[in-house]
Amino acid sequence: MATCALCKSDKLLKESHTIPKFVFDRIKENSPTGFLRGGFLNPNQRKQDGDKIKMLCEVCEQKFSQAEKEFAENVFKPYHELGKTSFSYGSWLSYFISSVNWRTLHLDNIGFHSKKEWSDDVLCVLDDAETMLADFLLGKKPDIGDMENHILPLFEITGASPELKNIEPNFLFRTSAFGYTFFVPGLDGFYVFANLAGVLIFTVIRKGKNDVWENTLVQPGDGIIAPPVQHKSPLMANIMELLIKCSKVKISQAQKDKIIESLKANPQVPQAKAVEIREWDKKLRDGTIC
Repeated sequence: MATCALCKSDKLLKESHTIPKFVFDRIKENSPTGFLRGGFLNPNQRKQDGDKIKMLCEVCEQKFSQAEKEFAENVFKPYHELGKTSFSYGSWLSYFISSVNWRTLHLDNIGFHSKKEWSDDVLCVLDDAETMLADFLLGKKPDIGDMENHILPLFEITGASPELKNIEPNFLFRTSAFGYTFFVPGLDGFYVFANLAGVLIFTVIRKGKNDVWENTLVQPGDGIIAPPVQHKSPLMANIMELLIKCSKVKISQAQKDKIIESLKANPQVPQAKAVEIREWDKKLRDGTIC
């Protein structure tokens, strides 16, 4: 028995994925080896599943399941399997984004308070945001107040700076799942973010002064996601810096040998989606597309 992070009741807790399981299942399905790697900074760890933690009771875990199913069927699957660029959605999308980013914010807030690196004003903003998201997820509030949810499905990246071209951005985004809380107090920008194998979801707690968010806003009810979209914020710059940093972490020869063995044992390697995505990055580097 322990305290559920969402409803605060003392109950038996379930092991909850911090990012939904279907995302990791897709990454493994797209992989020639059928395995995950232990994150950008630990590529030598081979894994079967994403991170899980005892956080939610059974009732709260089930609250998230229907929105996850709707997102998987109506956005995530068409994006990966059909290359769709436009999606219709209902109130489930805002709920889904809130549920994923609330998990990240809750765990990050524990660390922020423990380390005591930030001012009380910063911690207050983040605590209030966590409470607002929790109240919305529990049905105590009709929406997330002044905060905004946004979504940005990434499609084939055909133009980038020389530095970004060399890190295989298509591959890094499409074959990873991660999220974190980011803020720039000087610009007054506070964000929670997750990359779901190429579908970026954001909860904007407070926009930065020079932010641009066009055609990415998720309405509380029904709506349509459609290009063209434009996003500019300190968060996106930070994500790119993270990808550049992680691209410098190299995989060991022992793990390379294991990958080669897996490839030899898999006759469907030429059809693997990861191979196709690497071709996108090769064209990006060669400048054969613009």
